[in-house]
Amino acid sequence: MQTQSRDTAEFYRSWAQVEAQGSSPQYQALAEAVAASPEAIAFLDALPVQKRQPNLLFGALRWFDAPVDEPAAALAVLQERSTEIAAVMRARATQTNEAARCAVMLPALGLLGGPLALLELGASAGLCLLPDVWTYAWTDEHGRTTRLGEPNLAAPALAGETASSEEAALGGATVLLEATVRGGPPLPERRPTIVARLGLDAHPVDATDPRERRWLRALVWPEHADRAQRLAAALDVAARHRLPIRSGVFPDDVPDAVGAVRALAGEAPIVVTHSAAAAYLDRAGRHRLAAVLDDLGVHRIGLEGAEVSRDLGVRGLDNVAAPGLAHRFVLSLDGRALGTAHPHGRDLDWWDAERAPA
Repeated sequence: MQTQSRDTAEFYRSWAQVEAQGSSPQYQALAEAVAASPEAIAFLDALPVQKRQPNLLFGALRWFDAPVDEPAAALAVLQERSTEIAAVMRARATQTNEAARCAVMLPALGLLGGPLALLELGASAGLCLLPDVWTYAWTDEHGRTTRLGEPNLAAPALAGETASSEEAALGGATVLLEATVRGGPPLPERRPTIVARLGLDAHPVDATDPRERRWLRALVWPEHADRAQRLAAALDVAARHRLPIRSGVFPDDVPDAVGAVRALAGEAPIVVTHSAAAAYLDRAGRHRLAAVLDDLGVHRIGLEGAEVSRDLGVRGLDNVAAPGLAHRFVLSLDGRALGTAHPHGRDLDWWDAERAPA
């Protein structure tokens, strides 16, 4: 997933073909229209380079109810309300929060046993901080489905606290996450035991705030109705749990965040997770993040694009053909590639030990 480029027009043309094609015809057409519009490119080039992303622009357009299915009309809204749209883009960030990624990360988390403590980088509203709350259904290439979890789940302890009877009652709601799997991943027989959790985000999202929820909804691609419905349901659950998410950036604020989790975790190992988050760092930042996590002695689970994963030092990608990584995220545990997944958690292709060396 590319997030920055000095050549904005080429960035949007490439994004249309690599990211949007086959997933969002509306955004593909809109990105191509932006690339062909000198006025739109001038608008974007006046923003900081990290604020020129298609997802951010398109989310801001939808925030102002622009008809993104009509590129010419959407660009007219951009021209008419450019000052307001620029203000939203400067103030906000792309914070796609996809609970379904838990379905493809859970096999990696299961390899660590438990109990565990979680720190999520780029947590947004913290939906991926709740792997022990969601219910799961994995269907393999032979059509066999493995289910995990019951809908009437008591609320777990969060951030080192013991759930009260009121919280337990609220915790009954959950969301079903479904994924197809190939390659025989080690599907866990039980959800992990999480004794403490914390999110770190430059712009933490309050799941109870209607405006914040509306912004997250604006970031869901227009054709992805299933994701929008899952997001709304998952935010309802997250709001009940009062997830602890602190403001901060990574890698700079990671040591303090790990220290805060360690104070709550006791002897439990700490697992740092990040999905579609390290992509927003430059290459030097990714190298620093990997070094910081190594120095802290924590486990780490990543779900990032192939280039980002290589920058993070993930092993096991050198002999994989490029087509096998196109439009895919790499699932990794402690710097070792375990397989690839759909960026939104729809499927997992688990690799064998030879392709994911220790």
